[in-house]
Amino acid sequence: MTFKLLAFLDSPPTVRNAIGYLLGGWLSIYAFVAHIEWSFPGRFTQANVLRLIVVGLGICYCVLRLKPWARKMCIFFNIGIVGINLLFLFVRVYALGLTSPALTVHALLNAVLFGFSTYFLIHPETASFFKELEIKAKSDSEPSA
Repeated sequence: MTFKLLAFLDSPPTVRNAIGYLLGGWLSIYAFVAHIEWSFPGRFTQANVLRLIVVGLGICYCVLRLKPWARKMCIFFNIGIVGINLLFLFVRVYALGLTSPALTVHALLNAVLFGFSTYFLIHPETASFFKELEIKAKSDSEPSA
């Protein structure tokens, strides 16, 4: 089970951009959780933080392995993360007031990073790259007669 580093380096720029924004987004999410915990202690249990870390690492690992199904799963999760961060922004700005602009800016950063990752994952060039990988994987797994 070797890492497909050469396949990643040979991939189109949109794929590399998508993965770069994805990694940046997950690092930003972890920093955001730490920021919330620092601002409002006791909001997250260790089990919830551990789940978040496992999910983030799992998604990044599968997408870095250039798995076609991982692209689709990542788009699904990214849309949810963008939605949650936009909801956080809405509640933070309109309902609670802008008491801590740092948390608001951090949530905006999360939404932007995951939004860009989603944009590049949906891009036609990225979709065709993953489609070719899927076709190649199916043809390699079929037994030859």
